[in-house]
Amino acid sequence: MKRILILLLSCTLFFALAKEAEVDYLQLAALLLKDGHVDRAYDALQKVDTNSSTLDKPYYYMVKGLILTKKGIYDKANEAFTESIKLNPDTNATKPLYLYIAQNSFKSKDYKGCIEALNKVPELVEAKPKLLSLKAECYWRAGEKEKALDTLQLAMQKFPKYLQAYKQRFYYYMQLHLYQAALEDATKYLQSAKPNPTIMLNFINALRKSNQIDRAIELAEKAKLIFPHNPKVILMLGHLYIDKGMLHAAADLFDEASAYAPKYNKEAAELYRRAKEYVMALLKNAQMLDTKEKYKQRIAIYLDYGDFERVIAARSALERNGLLENENMRYALAYAYFKEGEFKKAEELLATLKNPDLFKKATKLRMQMQKCRKNIWECRL
Repeated sequence: MKRILILLLSCTLFFALAKEAEVDYLQLAALLLKDGHVDRAYDALQKVDTNSSTLDKPYYYMVKGLILTKKGIYDKANEAFTESIKLNPDTNATKPLYLYIAQNSFKSKDYKGCIEALNKVPELVEAKPKLLSLKAECYWRAGEKEKALDTLQLAMQKFPKYLQAYKQRFYYYMQLHLYQAALEDATKYLQSAKPNPTIMLNFINALRKSNQIDRAIELAEKAKLIFPHNPKVILMLGHLYIDKGMLHAAADLFDEASAYAPKYNKEAAELYRRAKEYVMALLKNAQMLDTKEKYKQRIAIYLDYGDFERVIAARSALERNGLLENENMRYALAYAYFKEGEFKKAEELLATLKNPDLFKKATKLRMQMQKCRKNIWECRL
C-alpha cells in the first residue's frame, strides 16, 4: 500500500512538472496584461526562462516594458523598450516603442529624453497633432521656448482644426508677457471651439492674474454674451469691474447673479453701498436671509448714508439678535448717539469698549463730545 502511494505521488509530481514546462509564461504575461491584471502579468514574466534559445527576446522586452509602464516604473520600462528596439531587426515594428519611451520620459520629467525619443520617429509625430503638442510642451519645460512655439506653429499649419494648439500657446504667451497675442489666440480658440464657460473663465482668470484687466474685461464681456445666465461668468465680469473701480456696474452684475444664487445679495448690497446707491443697497440688504449679517450690513449702510436716527431705532433689534455683544456694533451705535447729540448714551456704550483700536476711536469721540459741551460752535456732529 505504501509503495502504491509513493508511486501515485511520483506520477502526480511528474505530470505537474510536465504541465508547468508546457506553460508559455511570456504569452500568459501578455494575456494577463491585456486583461488588466498587471501584477499577475509581472509575476508570470518572472517565470520566463530568459536563457532559452527559443525565446523571442524583442517581444519579451517589449512586454516587460509595457508591464513596467503600467506599474509606473518608467526608467526600467524605457530600458526594456530600448533593449527590444536594439534586438529587433524590423525597424518599422519598433517605431511605436519610441512613443512609449517619450511618454514615460515625460512622466519622469525627463523632457529632453522625451524629445530625443520623438525625434527618432518624426513621421509618426507629425502625423498626430497631440504628439506635436507633447513635443512642444517638452521644449517649453526644457527651457527651449522658441522651439516650443515653432512646434505649435507646425501643428497649426498641418492641423488647422486642432484648436488645442491655440489654447496651449495662449498660456505660453501669457508667461512671455505677450498679452495681446495671448488674447488673439484665446479669441481664435473660442470662435471655433464648442462654447465652454470653464475654459473661457480660465482664459479670463489668467489675464486677470497678470493684471491685464482691460483685456480680461474684453473677453469676459464676450463670455457673458455667450453665457448670459451663467452666474460664474457674471461674477467674473463683476470682479473685473471692481478691479477697474466701476462699482455701480459691478453691483448691477452681483444683483443679476443673486437671481441665480441668493448668497450674492450681501455682495450686491455692499457694492451698492460703496457706490453710494443707498436705496438699492437697502433693497438688496432686505433680501438677505441671515438676520445677523443683514442687520450688521444695514447699520453700515445707515451710517454711510448719515441716517443716524435709523441706527438708533434699530437698537432693540440689535439687542434681540445679540449683535451688541460685538464691540464694533456698540461703537457704531455710540457714534450714532453722538451724531444725534445724545452724549450720555454714547458715553455709556463707549465705556464698554476694550478693543485697542476702538478704545482710541472712543477717546477721540469723547474729546469731540467735550468740545461740544463747552462750545456748541466747535462741535462737529
